Amino acid sequence: MSDRVVNRKGLRCRICTGCGLCPGIVPVGAGNGEDGIGGLYILDRDALLGEKRPFPEGGGRLAVVDLGTTTIAMLLYDRDGSVTDRYVAVNPQTRYGADVLSRIRAAQNVECAKEMRRQVDDVLAHGFRRFQKHLAEGERLQAVLAANTVMTYLLMGWDANELGCAPFNASNLGPGEFFLEDTQVFVMPGMSAFVGGDIVAGVYACGMSEQEELTLLVDLGTNGELVLGNARKRIACATAAGPAFEGGVNKGIWGADMVSFLASLRREGILDETGLLEPDFFEKGVRVGNVLVTQEAVRSIQLAKGALAAGIRILLKRYDISAEQVDRVVLAGGFGYYLNPEDAAEIGLLPQAMTKKAITGGNTALSGALLAGRALLAGEKGEMTQKLQGITEGTEVINLALEPDFQEHYLDSMELNKN
Repeated sequence: MSDRVVNRKGLRCRICTGCGLCPGIVPVGAGNGEDGIGGLYILDRDALLGEKRPFPEGGGRLAVVDLGTTTIAMLLYDRDGSVTDRYVAVNPQTRYGADVLSRIRAAQNVECAKEMRRQVDDVLAHGFRRFQKHLAEGERLQAVLAANTVMTYLLMGWDANELGCAPFNASNLGPGEFFLEDTQVFVMPGMSAFVGGDIVAGVYACGMSEQEELTLLVDLGTNGELVLGNARKRIACATAAGPAFEGGVNKGIWGADMVSFLASLRREGILDETGLLEPDFFEKGVRVGNVLVTQEAVRSIQLAKGALAAGIRILLKRYDISAEQVDRVVLAGGFGYYLNPEDAAEIGLLPQAMTKKAITGGNTALSGALLAGRALLAGEKGEMTQKLQGITEGTEVINLALEPDFQEHYLDSMELNKN
């Protein structure tokens, strides 16, 4: 996280890997602190977990890992609860494809699967060796890792073929453990083939399984996952986002920025509700600031946003509530950090009723891993795993493709209108 520049929402790296390590933010008036850039409070604490807390004495040091499809983010915590060091790398498996289905296909070759595992092990080992330089004599390093189900399978050396074909069953969803570089690594459990340990960690961090407040967790990256609910009832689903929200279009311009660009073009009447640019700009695109927005880029974002918006509609319908009844919307990850909720509503990505309820959760996978790590260092592994089991077993995961009205909602959600 070096070489930073000031932008609308605080500090952004000049080269963004989408690691989601940016601090949390809340709208002005929602908390204490100095006015941030653009009328936002920039927090030096976790927006979900609150102020930093010391770790228990004698429990060792904690590292947390978000093993993403695109990036791998690692943090080392000091005994006082502050971050001592961080390590972020592009997931070397991206050479096999940008999405999880590409990785599953590549892993059908046994040697290729071994190579993908070795590549991630090398990144993790490098991070752990770096972190161990900060340890005092006699200190041990404990790590908690959160990842989607496919990344977990490839990491653990499990056969991922079952994740890539109907009925998309996942035989290995429980928590896992392994040692690497003298570091014991606890792996967060998953919910289904496409709702993994990173989302379980997010639900854990949000406190969704312990609160009556109705929360919608939106985690958008290479994959898109949604969880709606509270302590009594939770429903989750996965949507196909592809690379659209992670710089896969318009030469690395991140999805949150593209959403704002499209919203601006809609307000100016240059982009219609069907996603067509005005005739003067259809072939060559239109420049917004120093970015050229092309028709191809519009379509890519439109397809991804349509799937997400349809997913939200179906979750609300299955829960039998309206968007107005949701108490809190947590926008997770690097995409969520920079997403302007009003712009998202302008193109129909989020319901208008949710814009004032949206907060940035930062990297909720790392936040949940931190909570789990605290419990491990405090000797509360049994209680912690029981809570995680309650999350996984108490959350209904639906397959959007099997929902009878998904296609209708998807086509309707392709429209770039407020909803």
